[in-house]
Amino acid sequence: GCFCSKQWYQRRVRDGKGLEEGTPGVKSEFFIDSSRAGSDSGDLGVSIIGPDGNPLEPELEKLSPHHTKVVYDVAGDGNYTINITWCDIHIAKSPFNVNVKTPFNPSSVLATGPGLMHGIVGKISLFEVDCRSAGNGPLDIAVEDDDHNLVPVKVRETQPNCYDVSFIPKTPIPHFVNIKWNEFNIKGSPFKVMVMPRPEKDINLGGEGKIRVYYSTTTSSEKIRHNCRFLQSLLERKKVHLREDFEPWIPIDIGMDREERNRIFEKAGVRKTPMLFIDDQYVGDYDDVVELDETGELDRLLSYCALKYRNLQTVEEARRVDQVARMQLQS
Repeated sequence: GCFCSKQWYQRRVRDGKGLEEGTPGVKSEFFIDSSRAGSDSGDLGVSIIGPDGNPLEPELEKLSPHHTKVVYDVAGDGNYTINITWCDIHIAKSPFNVNVKTPFNPSSVLATGPGLMHGIVGKISLFEVDCRSAGNGPLDIAVEDDDHNLVPVKVRETQPNCYDVSFIPKTPIPHFVNIKWNEFNIKGSPFKVMVMPRPEKDINLGGEGKIRVYYSTTTSSEKIRHNCRFLQSLLERKKVHLREDFEPWIPIDIGMDREERNRIFEKAGVRKTPMLFIDDQYVGDYDDVVELDETGELDRLLSYCALKYRNLQTVEEARRVDQVARMQLQS
């Protein structure tokens, strides 16, 4: 028989993080010390119920006559109930309730792209959100203008915990992008976006979602030739020349008619080469690009262009699928 007094149940010692917290996918453990129970004749019992109500199978390891190590699997978030008994009677504070939540860190969420800094009325503003290092979500994104009008937002998951986000400003006033992870603002949120009116004359060079460099092959300026080489070197260091959205350098003085050349100059507002365009917008000459690179803005523009290119490819693929479906219906 088991001869145990009430004091034994109260004096049994249990210790370990496994009685307080846990991390999904990681084994939890705790220890039971019966050295102060006053007898070795007790019958130790340990049972654990998972969040789904099903029993788990804990591993019990006898470390010494009075010390037992208990290990159990934490499969996911939720409440785990741990029963510890001695002679079929619960010890003090048993059952133990362990509430498991996946650790998360909103400051590890990274949001990048021009859509978090500036925009144009009627044009898509884009940015990316990378939550891969932040634990489990959810992610919540809301955009409103300075008059507190909500702006519709489209969020598309490109890979687990990575998202492309877009919205279209409708008014030329500041907009605010609120990004939350588990209801906590990420670093920099809310982001203030300066929205400009749409230009009266919007020249389209056909470079949407693309990276283009216009240059002169006939210039006699040694500085311009040097700047071309330096710009090429800078872009190659960033592997831009290997990207799908990059087009080979375009000579502005050979094989191009005067009208097209003037359209490029008018779009840029200058006639100085080399000219870097990203997403059909003039970024600057070599000196401008160096400044943008030093501030990190160049990388943000390049990331934005990759995002825009992917979105355009998705739209084009959807159009092709729709066209095939229409042709099949007509046949």
